[in-house]
Amino acid sequence: MKFRFFLFILLLAVAKAFASDHNFELVNQTGRSFEGLYITTADNKDWDANLLLNGKVLAAGGKIQVRFKTDAKSETWDFNLVDDEGLSVTFEKVKLEGIDTVTLKDVNGTFTAEIE
Repeated sequence: MKFRFFLFILLLAVAKAFASDHNFELVNQTGRSFEGLYITTADNKDWDANLLLNGKVLAAGGKIQVRFKTDAKSETWDFNLVDDEGLSVTFEKVKLEGIDTVTLKDVNGTFTAEIE
């Protein structure tokens, strides 16, 4: 029994060691569906590949887990979301370290990102 508990604790420690501190849940409370999600380091001039693969959509009211490679190193990140009508929304220099949730909202026609 003690060995199983020790093994469980060891597995949790290993999983934590391989998890990036930048991972977060992205919640869409905007009323729009997004077909494109691009995230890149703030100092990068080009957007990386769309994170919504194989026709996946971040639906209105939906949420997804965003995971980074363990070696992802940047203090700030830029986000770009593109909805199903071609509207592009960009958030610049977002600090993600230690963040659990980013909630997208439409406040009187202005898109906001609440960080928790």
